[in-house]
Amino acid sequence: MRNVIQVVREALLTNFRELDQWFEKDPAVLDFKPEADQWSIREVLEHITLTNYFLLLIINKATRRALDRKRNGHTVVVPADYEDKFAQIDVISSKSFGWVRPEHMEPEGLKSLAEIKATLKQQYAQCWYNVSLLKNGEGTLVFTNMSVNHLGKLDIYQYIYFLTKHIERHIHQMQRLEKQFEEDAVFI
Repeated sequence: MRNVIQVVREALLTNFRELDQWFEKDPAVLDFKPEADQWSIREVLEHITLTNYFLLLIINKATRRALDRKRNGHTVVVPADYEDKFAQIDVISSKSFGWVRPEHMEPEGLKSLAEIKATLKQQYAQCWYNVSLLKNGEGTLVFTNMSVNHLGKLDIYQYIYFLTKHIERHIHQMQRLEKQFEEDAVFI
């Protein structure tokens, strides 16, 4: 179980650290849209905060329930195929499948970069805090359904890992946008 918790911590650290670097980019890169109906990097960052917000509502509630269950004597039992679900979640970071996001996770483009960055820092701290509360396997005591890519029931560690893979998916998107900006700049 410690190995799983370490994997989740490393994914949090790596992906939030990578997000932080995007705030240092040139404003022209951050606001670039290849097509009118596509998001800019700034909008992608805002979308990540919106998605994190809703995922953290579930994660925070599940964390409280897991700690209550532990206090009430529930025993942590990890199934033999436990780590298989993490491999299924890894697919989230790729562009190999589509998903339709709910309207409330669409960026409005009204938040400043400073506000987006502050929100991401707070969300990172909240994720880290939840993992620290669940340091003895308590995160396996509560499962919540995840409809994205038919993942099914995820425990809290898996839900947080999903959050990091969603971030990773959008980091790849931002890298593609930056590359496209650079390629378009060559032709100007």
